[in-house]
Amino acid sequence: LRAIKSVLVVAGSLKREERSRPEEQVLMRALRDFNLPKIVTSDVPIFLGLISDLFPQLDVPRKRDPTLENAVRQSVSELRLQPEENFILKVLHPFSSTYSNMKMKPVWNDINPKAVTTDELFGYLHPATREWKDGLFSSLMRELTSVTHDGPKWIVLDGDIDPMWIESLNTVMDDNKVLTLASNERISLSSSMRLLFEISHLRAATPATVSRAGILYVNPQDLGWSSCTPSWTWFCLKKPSSICKKHIQTPVYQLRPDTH
Repeated sequence: LRAIKSVLVVAGSLKREERSRPEEQVLMRALRDFNLPKIVTSDVPIFLGLISDLFPQLDVPRKRDPTLENAVRQSVSELRLQPEENFILKVLHPFSSTYSNMKMKPVWNDINPKAVTTDELFGYLHPATREWKDGLFSSLMRELTSVTHDGPKWIVLDGDIDPMWIESLNTVMDDNKVLTLASNERISLSSSMRLLFEISHLRAATPATVSRAGILYVNPQDLGWSSCTPSWTWFCLKKPSSICKKHIQTPVYQLRPDTH
């Protein structure tokens, strides 16, 4: 039900932008563009087949913002990465460097939630004195709500998802967007604030967490190895003592196994 609501919100925003477009085209584009970022490469043909069954002989181009895409390409190049089309599509949201180039520099802080206990992250009441001890996340969220800033404000949680701490964020990730602490204090997530989770997998995530988050899955198959080569070359040449520097221009088939 939560996913259905998200799709309808996306469809509603698309309809308001293009009121003359037929509703079946709006819904088709909302379903396709909302779900594709979450799907692994092997499942993409299956998903597109389902979409074509629902909307036969209907192909609506995705909404594009040339100014935004050019800003992303500029940021990617400055980071010595390769502006592959699939990569650009995946990194349109979020992008700190792009926001900076567009004069919308975000205010952000990163936390490793696995480096502290749940009490240290969200705060706790001392069992004997009943004194409140503030947590790292709760104090940071309270501070960001009071910061006067026109651009976006992010809290980046860089660590594997664990039900022990992620379940405490369910109310923040719901529609009410409120963090309720054990002290009964309620801290609201403002419209300019976002939670960003940088993780390597979702093995420990519950359906409740996955349904609340917007997932961006980067498929290794979409990029391949060719886009990594120029960036890897630059990195190796930057280090004079690198053992791979003398082999950097050597064709792969000429490299000995012990020099890979």
